[in-house]
Amino acid sequence: MTHVRSACSPLSRTMALLITAALTFSLAVTFTLTSAKQAVACQIASKLPGKWYSSDDRLSRILVWVSDSCGLYIQAYSTCDHDATKDCVWDKGRSKELFPSKYVAGARYAIYKWNNASEQLLLRPESTGLSVQERIDWSSGATEHFTVHMHR
Repeated sequence: MTHVRSACSPLSRTMALLITAALTFSLAVTFTLTSAKQAVACQIASKLPGKWYSSDDRLSRILVWVSDSCGLYIQAYSTCDHDATKDCVWDKGRSKELFPSKYVAGARYAIYKWNNASEQLLLRPESTGLSVQERIDWSSGATEHFTVHMHR
């Protein structure tokens, strides 16, 4: 009588189990690190979200919110030309993503492109509210800078 040996010896079964355990562990670590990074991003972003107001007609209000992936987004408003009692949304209501500033710690910025200018908003949380530095680069070559202080 002839015996057929099993293709899976105890050593190969042990190796397969170890490889499976190592892959499972590395995936768990990857998911944990990704979740931790998202949690930190959401925590850092938590100071900016909300409605911010100013008495400056050029930037009368901004809305900042956090997306599902912890990205920050903004909608900017100015006092309407045709009705000074209302705010008109910039760029037909399209939201802009806020990016971390390379130059100012804790600040975020968004860029608006217009037909005659490019406008950058730099948002900086302060102890008393929010400071928004604006830089407008006009197509004519002129540059305009101003700061708007906002509150909730």
